[in-house]
Amino acid sequence: MRRHIAHTFAGWGIPTALALMEVRAAVPPEVLVFASGGIRSGVDAAKAIRLGATLVGSAAPLLQPATDHTQAVFDTFQAYIEELRIAAFCVGATSLDDLRRAPLRRTDTWEYVAV
Repeated sequence: MRRHIAHTFAGWGIPTALALMEVRAAVPPEVLVFASGGIRSGVDAAKAIRLGATLVGSAAPLLQPATDHTQAVFDTFQAYIEELRIAAFCVGATSLDDLRRAPLRRTDTWEYVAV
């Protein structure tokens, strides 16, 4: 039954990437925009930051490590940070401000940036 219910809601909502772009376009630059939902890695965090997030949150990927040990949560955060750094490097950014201004290539589907 749970799978059926989950399947029913599979297309529910607005993808995080599109929501971020719409919100960022609608509010003044000084308004903080928090992105969560679908953030599973440092790469997802980098995408969210580039698309307009001021802050990024992630919960689901931390649930299992949290049941294991405190060190597992720390290790997960360390991996997120390293992934974020590598993603920033890949677009030539040396800071989060640089990442926010990195070139964004638009496609018809936006699938490659989906968070």
